[in-house]
Amino acid sequence: MRPGDIAKMINVDSKEVSKYIKELKKEGKIYSPKRCYYDIQK
Repeated sequence: MRPGDIAKMINVDSKEVSKYIKELKKEGKIYSPKRCYYDIQK
């Protein structure tokens, strides 16, 4: 999913979602299969 899609689903600003995505990616909990898309790390 893209950060903007997630933001719309939970009704928050996309910049806020991007901040959390960056942290989750650093922790290895999510990954980016292609530019600007994210998925749960399996």
